[in-house]
Amino acid sequence: MALQIIKGDSKERLEELDCLRREGAASTQPSRLEQLEILAEMNKPEIIWAFRHGKADMAKPVFRHLAKREWRERGRLDRLMERIHTMNVVPDLLPDLHPSIDLSLAFGPDEVEPGVFVDPILTVQPPGIRVNAFHGDERYYTLVMVDLDVPDPARQSFRQCLHWLIPNIVISSKSSSLVHLPATQEGYNYLPPHPQIGTPYHRYCLLLLENPNPHLAIDLRSMLETKRIAFSLRDFIKAWSFRPEAGGGAFFWRSVWSPAVTDIYRDILRVPEPRYGRPPKEDRYEDVKRTRRYI
Repeated sequence: MALQIIKGDSKERLEELDCLRREGAASTQPSRLEQLEILAEMNKPEIIWAFRHGKADMAKPVFRHLAKREWRERGRLDRLMERIHTMNVVPDLLPDLHPSIDLSLAFGPDEVEPGVFVDPILTVQPPGIRVNAFHGDERYYTLVMVDLDVPDPARQSFRQCLHWLIPNIVISSKSSSLVHLPATQEGYNYLPPHPQIGTPYHRYCLLLLENPNPHLAIDLRSMLETKRIAFSLRDFIKAWSFRPEAGGGAFFWRSVWSPAVTDIYRDILRVPEPRYGRPPKEDRYEDVKRTRRYI
């Protein structure tokens, strides 16, 4: 009985789909055609079986729909956004953020959860980046990674440091989930995280920003004079008209100082390692304590 209902519903959707195609709706109502195709296929047992057993063809809208629904309903997106807000990545990094693609990172063989602590010794090499996109067309994205918590003693505050920038990464639902980064001279090479001794934990945020026109590459050579430590993600987004509130990918982790940071300063950065901490508290009774209590 259930299979008959599914077949009947699918037949009705396909008939409506064929009717719209004959009327030339492919150019005027593409989203409606895709919606009907999804509705006609999504409840079929063979489609559900293929999706659950890793046999999905992500070129087909129905499988993209099921993958996006699972990402949203099984908790991965909720867990990411909960930690982004709990740990104040929003609003410290950006006023708003709405991921539209599933982005995950792996340091070595192990994938990490968003917001967890990762020892700097594991992040000396760039992470493996995995993406599940839910759009069938190829789009350009720009990768940006920043440290939100670099101390700024002059202002008694914190500032950002740019750790990685690669423009024009092509991504679609048909792409390999492991992102292959293009060889380019237009960006900034990966700089290993190096949280300074004496500072609180640092939040390292990696974003995939959809290009302002997702079907056109952008030329960032004009910004290569910008110093990493003078970088501001908000200014960068405003200058190039990115819209992170409309989509893209997001991930972050936390790190604190470990002995590996000393090696990074010596072997990679080749500058003296700074040390931070609270200034010693003034003891107003120090002179009194030095005097004899009794004559």
